[in-house]
Amino acid sequence: IEKVNKMRINILRKGDTVINVNRDFISVRRENGEVDLVPLIIDESGLRIDKTNIVTIGYGNNTVSTDLDNDVTIINYQ
Repeated sequence: IEKVNKMRINILRKGDTVINVNRDFISVRRENGEVDLVPLIIDESGLRIDKTNIVTIGYGNNTVSTDLDNDVTIINYQ
């Protein structure tokens, strides 16, 4: 009998739902209706979450914004 290792990824909060999982990311519908695309990284230490590159799909008027480390927000309008 082969031993199976289990992995647990704790990214859900109460009211959240997982929409999809693939080798690149986990998509999570948050309780407020927004969706987070949580990138996965596979490296020499195994599988981990790329916390610095999570993309949130939220409500708005077709804009894309990026918050930089120095408290600057860049917004692109369409």
